[in-house]
Amino acid sequence: MRAPWLVLSLAGIVVLSVAAFAAPKAAAPVGEPRALSVHPFTGQCGSTFLATVRGNGLREATSVFLEDAPLTVTIEGAEAEPPNEATAKSKAPVDLVRLRIQVAADAKTGRYLFRLVTPQGVSNALPLRITEYPVAAQPAGSHETSEAAVPVDRLPAVFTGRIAHRGESDYYAFEVQAAQTLTFQAISGLPAPGAAGGNASGFDPSLSIFEPSGSWFDPTRLNRIAFNDEPLWVIGGTTDAYLVHKFEKAGRYLLRMEAFSGQGGPDYSYELKILPGEAPPDIPGRPSTRGERAFPRRLSENRLNELAARGGKPQNQKSIETYRAAPVAAGVPSGNAAPLFKLPGTLDGGLVEPGQADRARFHLDGPQDIAIEVETPALGPPLFNPIVRLLNAAGEEVATNVFAGRGACSGALGKSIQAKTIVPLREAGDYTVEIRDTTSDLAGAPDAAPGAAGFRYRVQVRPQIPHIGQVNIDVDHMNLAPGDAKTVRVAFDREEGFQGAIAVAAESLPPGVQVLAGADFEPDKDPPSFVGKRERYTARTERSVVVFTASADAQPMPQPQTARLVVRPIVDGKPGTVLATKQFPLMVIAKP
Repeated sequence: MRAPWLVLSLAGIVVLSVAAFAAPKAAAPVGEPRALSVHPFTGQCGSTFLATVRGNGLREATSVFLEDAPLTVTIEGAEAEPPNEATAKSKAPVDLVRLRIQVAADAKTGRYLFRLVTPQGVSNALPLRITEYPVAAQPAGSHETSEAAVPVDRLPAVFTGRIAHRGESDYYAFEVQAAQTLTFQAISGLPAPGAAGGNASGFDPSLSIFEPSGSWFDPTRLNRIAFNDEPLWVIGGTTDAYLVHKFEKAGRYLLRMEAFSGQGGPDYSYELKILPGEAPPDIPGRPSTRGERAFPRRLSENRLNELAARGGKPQNQKSIETYRAAPVAAGVPSGNAAPLFKLPGTLDGGLVEPGQADRARFHLDGPQDIAIEVETPALGPPLFNPIVRLLNAAGEEVATNVFAGRGACSGALGKSIQAKTIVPLREAGDYTVEIRDTTSDLAGAPDAAPGAAGFRYRVQVRPQIPHIGQVNIDVDHMNLAPGDAKTVRVAFDREEGFQGAIAVAAESLPPGVQVLAGADFEPDKDPPSFVGKRERYTARTERSVVVFTASADAQPMPQPQTARLVVRPIVDGKPGTVLATKQFPLMVIAKP
């Protein structure tokens, strides 16, 4: 069907702070179907396994809604969860839905989402994981001692288990040869705290390896020889544990699986993978796109046209050339010691010596507004923390990617490095770009091949191009009763002075459902006392509201339908290229 377009005039849109948009979502209202967890959530290609979904309002589930998954899932039964400590704390009755899951023999390994469909609507999504290795269920009973450890008879091995109670831990026993290397990974069935659809407390698994070597006082003592909570955690990153260990001695060892801070409960399901050798981490649900102001994003030679498209402008910009900066000893003034490059240009290099600072210079014939963007292709913060300084011909600092300001919560003064800085330059002349690490004692491996060092950088210096940056569409699924209305918030960043309008189109709507432009109330807030030139480091974030309504005569649907929201810029009276899309199941339900 034809998409109804909504051109949203942004002059009156309420400004939305990043902190406000990232606030945790309210719990699902009573009666709205909500899936809390599924156990087990891992199966092998070509296998059939049973799983149980735990949630609220699921007792009358009629079918399973799959999102492009090579699976066949049928419901075998549903019942109320027997009274226990977990149900006593729940604000709504807890239901258990039993599923039979058949995985196609040619299924591609990875993570797939499913939802339950009930007369009250469609639920949120839960993940199922498909692996190429045989999967074994953790045997019934307690495995909290070395004597009761689950035996690992062969490798590779994949186990599905659950930390069913607070403070519980599971032991696994295995044999190794001298100098043998093994890879261990624990994958949580719950997203990290704060993630969309996640448990409020999350599940942060941790792994410990023990050697039963004893001590002077206790010959049966278990001595820990390795531990991992997660390789490295940053905001938005995975909390899954990943551990690679080389065993010096042959013998029997124990692996302990537990929650990092002692959590536990019926939703704390996990997948434990033990592989021979050093295997790369398997990161479930890794984002396919990264924000414009994130260090790992790709700064391509076609960057100017990519941004022009996001601003609704013709894509006739020239390609960006790549240059090499030269290391300069500390204390050497800027000037002819640095190689020359032309704007727009990308400096591609790496810091291979501690304390190294790389420099390159460019010339401006007149005033120009520029943007400096930093990419870290290998390591990023907090391991590699690149500081980029812009110096004038006299060696004075004109700008830097270090942002100093007061936090919105505590008001404390702090500093952070940013992946993007916009700078208005008003004087002609030579300018020098300097790249170094925050510390003077860290760098990439000195013997690394060119461009392969861990402290590799790509710094792009270019003219500013007004465009729309990150777009967030705040919807996962929607259940509408006849005569009801629900809102969806669309938040977006205005980058580099973009002043155009935004259009939101709704596609594939069920009969009786329409979309209207709306406005939402935003309470007044006292702005914090920011220090520094904040406009150089943060985009202007705004939001719009889209209202979905179902007519009074809309017919209830037995199955949800996939709806789609599309966001485009409007410049010079014409819609531009698609900036963001969001597909979600929408279902018209009977009036309560």
